[in-house]
Amino acid sequence: MATLTGVGLILKAIASLKKYDKKTKQANFARIEYQKVLDEIRFYLRGETFDEQVFLDKLKIIDNFIIDHCMEVPPSICKKYEETFTPL
Repeated sequence: MATLTGVGLILKAIASLKKYDKKTKQANFARIEYQKVLDEIRFYLRGETFDEQVFLDKLKIIDNFIIDHCMEVPPSICKKYEETFTPL
């Protein structure tokens, strides 16, 4: 029982040091904001009014906020992405 408790405490300490809750909240925030953008595009395709300049300004603000406040993409993932999606 003590071993399980000790392992649990160690894992909890590691998780708190890496701040996984904060990273999860940041990723969720970005997902929700981009889902709102997709919904707005969907509404436009259904025939609702659309002001391109207002939409692009709003998108730029969201992008800048997410870039400044959300987690960074690790270099290893960037490298894998470039290898997979860069045309030859």
